[in-house]
Amino acid sequence: MARVPIACSLSHEDAGVRVDEWRQFVNRRVVEVARSERSARLRLEDGSDALLVATDLARREKACCPFFDFRLEILPEAIWLEVEAPLEAAAILDRLVDLGRS
Repeated sequence: MARVPIACSLSHEDAGVRVDEWRQFVNRRVVEVARSERSARLRLEDGSDALLVATDLARREKACCPFFDFRLEILPEAIWLEVEAPLEAAAILDRLVDLGRS
């Protein structure tokens, strides 16, 4: 299996905009974060808006940072967005999911 480089293709300015988007998403749409060594599970607030925002943001993040993997888990009681990254990207994952929780 080929290793995906830990790199982002966004410009510095665009990366700042994306960080702001993640901050807003986590603050407004995420009600719980469960962190493990290589992944974070973000429990979304109820409602279709949270699901739409999560899907759009994850799709665009995957395009610029291919080392991330995103999955949605839809359960009767909750919707979770799981973000997985290689161990070398743990600090990046921490920053991604902790933006609004600090």
